[in-house]
Amino acid sequence: MHGKAEFHGGEFDSAIYSPPWDSGGDERLRARLKIATNFERPTTTEDSPDSLFDEGLAASPIPSDIAVVGDMEPASSCAPPIPGLFFTPSLLLPPELADQITEFCLKQYFNRPGVNQIMLFGAASDSTPWSGMPPILLELLASMSVLLQPSLPPEIHALLFPRTPTHARQAILNLYHPGEGITPHVDLLKRFGDGIVGLSLGSSCVMQFARVEEADDNVRPKQLFLPERTMIVLSGDARYAWTHGIEKRTTDLVGDAEPFRIVERGVRLSITFRWLLASEDVVGLEVTEP
Repeated sequence: MHGKAEFHGGEFDSAIYSPPWDSGGDERLRARLKIATNFERPTTTEDSPDSLFDEGLAASPIPSDIAVVGDMEPASSCAPPIPGLFFTPSLLLPPELADQITEFCLKQYFNRPGVNQIMLFGAASDSTPWSGMPPILLELLASMSVLLQPSLPPEIHALLFPRTPTHARQAILNLYHPGEGITPHVDLLKRFGDGIVGLSLGSSCVMQFARVEEADDNVRPKQLFLPERTMIVLSGDARYAWTHGIEKRTTDLVGDAEPFRIVERGVRLSITFRWLLASEDVVGLEVTEP
């Protein structure tokens, strides 16, 4: 992980690709991210594998060969056949809500140089006087629940969005600049439970999935293209038996057949919700605002 993190409760078309789902709202969101994060980028530090910050961001300097297109494997816009992974590329968070969340997060949390990761903790019941989550993230959870319900099995939807939560919830906010990524990992088994849902804002990226057990050499890593405002769900095997990560590069190669498309990365804000196991409930800790 780099920088500073804080607690809070073949042949292909070489042209840069402009995704068809772009809208005026997305353009404004990307512009706001670019302006608000125009800080000097932090240096790299190493953390223990047992750190709560298990999604360490890989920082600059960027290797000179990082954007060589010939070394990239094309990423699909369709979810790979991994049990427990759910992703629908056409299912997008409304641009107005995406813009509101981005503006709030940038002003509230990413308003100083070097801060690129924030963790928030919500109590097991949102009816408590202090839930730990800002209202806008509770609104986001409610919106995601409605949007994802038609595409999820009932038991998975209930796992992610229970009527009465029994565990504390964590929200981790990561800010990525072009060329940054995540080392392949499985979220900490002794700290987080099953059921993870993530959202991309401001920019797309490609997420790579690889089997934890490599007994079958024929199982190649899977490349999945995540457009901005899309949501991804990891449960079961996708959560426990496959690693997920993001390569350090400034562009991605996308397509299920030639000609492939080159998609340029921008500044990306990711928001991921996870369940804390009972033994790791740290919601009672009071943390000062940045």
